[in-house]
Amino acid sequence: MRRSQSVLIVDDSSIIQQTTKLILVNGQFQSANIYCASNASEAIKYCQQQTFDILFLDFNLGFGSTGLQLLERLYHNKLLQHSPLIFILTADDSPAVLMGFSEYQPDDYLVKPLRLNTLKQRLEYVFEQRVINDRAFECYLHSGIDGVEEMCAKSNVTVSTYCTTITAVAKRLFNQKQPHLNADIETLLTLIQQHYHSLPAQLLLAQLWLQQQNFQALNPLLNQLRDLYPDHLMLLEYSACSALLQQKITQGYDFWLKAHNVSKNNLHRLFGLLWIECHFHNHSAMQQHLREAISYLRHSVWDKPCYHAFIVWLQLQHSDKKNLPIERLWRTISQQKTITKHERAFIYLLQAWQYLDNDSNLNAYKSYIAAIETIQQTAPEQHSFEFDAIALCISKRLAMTRHQIDCYQRLQHNLHQHQNEPHSIIKQMWLETMQPTTSHHTDEQYRYALRLLKQKYYIEAGQSMLLLWPQYRFDDVLARCLIELSSRGYIDNDPQHQQWIREARWTFESQEFKPDWYLRLKAQYRFLQQPLY
Repeated sequence: MRRSQSVLIVDDSSIIQQTTKLILVNGQFQSANIYCASNASEAIKYCQQQTFDILFLDFNLGFGSTGLQLLERLYHNKLLQHSPLIFILTADDSPAVLMGFSEYQPDDYLVKPLRLNTLKQRLEYVFEQRVINDRAFECYLHSGIDGVEEMCAKSNVTVSTYCTTITAVAKRLFNQKQPHLNADIETLLTLIQQHYHSLPAQLLLAQLWLQQQNFQALNPLLNQLRDLYPDHLMLLEYSACSALLQQKITQGYDFWLKAHNVSKNNLHRLFGLLWIECHFHNHSAMQQHLREAISYLRHSVWDKPCYHAFIVWLQLQHSDKKNLPIERLWRTISQQKTITKHERAFIYLLQAWQYLDNDSNLNAYKSYIAAIETIQQTAPEQHSFEFDAIALCISKRLAMTRHQIDCYQRLQHNLHQHQNEPHSIIKQMWLETMQPTTSHHTDEQYRYALRLLKQKYYIEAGQSMLLLWPQYRFDDVLARCLIELSSRGYIDNDPQHQQWIREARWTFESQEFKPDWYLRLKAQYRFLQQPLY
């Protein structure tokens, strides 16, 4: 069987590649089935083209992704669903590095320099265990849980092998994501619990109960295990998720923060921390975590415009970088010379935020509309929660009621699609503080003002619309009405009212292609020809 197995070695050192390949060939692997990649991009291409039985991943891949980022990307892209054997190659066997990989549960760690006997022994052990696991799973398919126990008893396996085998069968069932299998998974893992202490089995049981949101069983188990393993990364992660799903945000934050301090490589967890810090205005912690996010973002699965924008947005709110050019901040994160069309939408949006900070509402509106128009030209799947969240905040600051409602509804739809996820709980908490300011009362006033205009009560209509404008800034319908009424002398010269008329004008002046009615009116009335600045 071994000669037919395919192997991928990912290491930036050609010497390590050839050494590992030579050891494998000496261990009866077929040379033609052994592939080598020098970086993450090559490795992903290989994994997209074929499935590998065994992967050897170096931690430090030099330029580009780390081995941990590569493993994250492979899982994220669902290229490891066939459950290959995964070995981590590293010269750094520090707890931080090993714990970071533990979230993906590799089969073994191999410390450089590799030695023939050590590698052979590790491979033999893993192969033997995998064969036992396969036999046990076949027994389960034919005879259920009793068949698994009978096989283990006949094979006279050690306690360690028994626990590993039972857990492996339970994990295969768990990965099938079939609710009707949950009872068997729990029974298998409880078999181990009753007689032995096996951390992998307990962690899988915790993962099952977390998925089921069975907090009554889960919380005592997590408390017990944290007493034994206070710094175990997966225990801290499950504890954080359990707390967050129970709306215990502060407790979840504390567990996540402790997990982050154990291993800083998990950006999904780090963005969760940043969302909580954003909600509670924890500026000092946010500054440190923003620096870490920028440091780890490059080449990860989170290296996307929406996350770049989220980081820059937080920088603009809470740092001395708030007045730096947006494109400069963006390039610091993306490390790219050019900005793509999809990125440009985020740039416009962030510029709108910066204009607001500098009390330039007119430019803020222009940039905001440019962002909306640009993002609408992209594919729907490229839209993101982060874009709509920033847009909601800007439209709220500009008192653009209809835009607020649109953004808010899109964000609610996004969260509904990912409900019962820890990050969605946090974002929902934030979103509840951002509800649109409109009400049934103001909607009635809006319709009443338009009725007055239709009935030719122009002065009364103008007064009603001016009262509405602070809540409906840059609304196309109100803006047109106010411009036409002002042109015909139905709006007084109050300085505040004239400022609102300038905003109404800018609703159309900021458009690249101005409406025909506005151009005709502008040619007719001199005050509409006056510059807005």
